[in-house]
Amino acid sequence: MSKARVSPEQLFTWIESYINHHQYAPSVREMAKALGYRSPSPVQRQLDILRDRGWLTWIPKKARSYQILKPSQVTAIKGVISAHSLMEVFPDEVIDESFDLFQLLKHSKWSQHDISQFFALRVRGDSMIGAMIADQDVVILTLPDDTNRIKNGTIVAARVENKTTLKYYHIADEVVTLKPANPNYHPTSVAATRVDIQGVYVGVLRGLI
Repeated sequence: MSKARVSPEQLFTWIESYINHHQYAPSVREMAKALGYRSPSPVQRQLDILRDRGWLTWIPKKARSYQILKPSQVTAIKGVISAHSLMEVFPDEVIDESFDLFQLLKHSKWSQHDISQFFALRVRGDSMIGAMIADQDVVILTLPDDTNRIKNGTIVAARVENKTTLKYYHIADEVVTLKPANPNYHPTSVAATRVDIQGVYVGVLRGLI
């Protein structure tokens, strides 16, 4: 594995696989060698991240004492997001669905992300069909670190007062325009102060659950 591609999630997966195979934990130097590092220092930084997340623990100064603390394996589909207009919401709809997001994504390109920040919504509507997001799809979003750094053209879950929608985000002169990916729908422009970005689009799980 190239060290340029190593993430805390990938290290966690490697440690978990090692323990399952050997029935004991690897050493830090074994981790470093397997991941292509000359020094154990980068591995230790990743281990500290995993410990802070509550995914992993160990006894200080005791060799091979790493213990997996499973993150929550079940991710619920938290609700419905409108892909029609901003006016269409589903406040009373209850989604009783869940899936193992960590296991589903740990070998995918999304394993580079902090999966603990992901959440899922069921799509209603076809205004984002041009972005390959169809009615009934499940979309994965991540909590925004800093809404001021969201780039124009990013797909977001936006809330305006008590209404939500999934759209392309554009901001200019303190006005946010939420643009569909379907010519049958019109953009919606509102003052930036009225818009709350609840999630940033990561991908769609069509056919995976």
